Amino acid sequence: MTRLEGKETSPDITAILGDLIAFESVSHRSNLDIVDYIGALLRKAGVPYRLIPNAAGDKASILATIGPVERPGIVLSAHTDVVPVEGQDWSSPPFAATLRDGRLYGRGSSDMKGFVASVLAYVPVFAASARAMPVHLALSYDEEIGCAGAPDLVAAVAALPMRPSLCIVGEPTGMRVAYAHKGKLARRVTVLGRGGHSALPHRAANAVEAAAAIACDLAALGAELRVVSNEAFDPPWSSVHVGSLHGGGALNLVPDRAVLEFEVRTLPGTDAADVIARIDAILQRARRRIREQAAEADVRVEEISAYPSLDTPADSAAVGAARELAASDAPPLTLAFGTEAGLYAEAGIPTVVCGPGDISRAHKADEWIGLDELAAAGRMMQRLADRASQVPQ
Repeated sequence: MTRLEGKETSPDITAILGDLIAFESVSHRSNLDIVDYIGALLRKAGVPYRLIPNAAGDKASILATIGPVERPGIVLSAHTDVVPVEGQDWSSPPFAATLRDGRLYGRGSSDMKGFVASVLAYVPVFAASARAMPVHLALSYDEEIGCAGAPDLVAAVAALPMRPSLCIVGEPTGMRVAYAHKGKLARRVTVLGRGGHSALPHRAANAVEAAAAIACDLAALGAELRVVSNEAFDPPWSSVHVGSLHGGGALNLVPDRAVLEFEVRTLPGTDAADVIARIDAILQRARRRIREQAAEADVRVEEISAYPSLDTPADSAAVGAARELAASDAPPLTLAFGTEAGLYAEAGIPTVVCGPGDISRAHKADEWIGLDELAAAGRMMQRLADRASQVPQ
């Protein structure tokens, strides 16, 4: 294991985090090397686990149970993938942990290998103490590209002999407990028209103009969704965002192809099916219009990602239990970003989000996590180990 000079936090957390950062587990790559590393730590502690591979067999989630499977327990959930570093100006190698002034720098340190390292460091402690209640480890792949790897893992967790009583998704919240976040739908729309000379536009079908009309209609839908608000969120309304629109190659040519990408983030309680139906109506209307200009034209839709919102009651037993484990006196909060937590909640498992680090540092150059934050996560793991050794309440 990599050993880092500097202040110690808790058993092996910084060492394990250094090892995890060294794996370039960017979503477009296989994660089997980091999975092998985690598996070796579990085997060393005598913890059985199973792999849940993707269809191609080049990625896998990990599900491990420590303690009595016949009793309800607590799930510690995280993802193993990170976002790319290309085009970012790092002051130290992104895939080599660097310790400076009480901060550990490296891709994924906050999002969310710091939490994974905290969990793995305490696996031997859980193995020795989890006699009254199980601790489940659920580590996914491809979270950074829309929670793509989570559904099979969540289904496996929900199918355990005894459904867990709580799931803690360890995304970076500064160790505050989050009870809610928005849902998300992201799509890619490809408009196929008919090319031609710009002097004869009536003989062509302009794909860029059709895509631009879709973008305007989506913006109008976003404005309508703002009528409903919830001040617990920032922003306090559901949003529609067009992130890209590409098409055309020369001014004097009518473009025959355009690609638009958009996302919708919905407040908990929003009728997501109704929003999707309204989006589908926009796309169907655009398809009819461009086919009136060219019979071969089309509007094709591809789903990029989709996950539900999280809406655990702020005064629920799940939130209270998580606050006790985190030793957090701060009021529970909502999140602007999405997580896999909504999928666990949808499967009937009470779920919260709580972990070390800060989302404002994620996805940026010089991402870091404080040794004090790792120490706080370690203390949370110790409290969980203590609870797992006692008769559940």
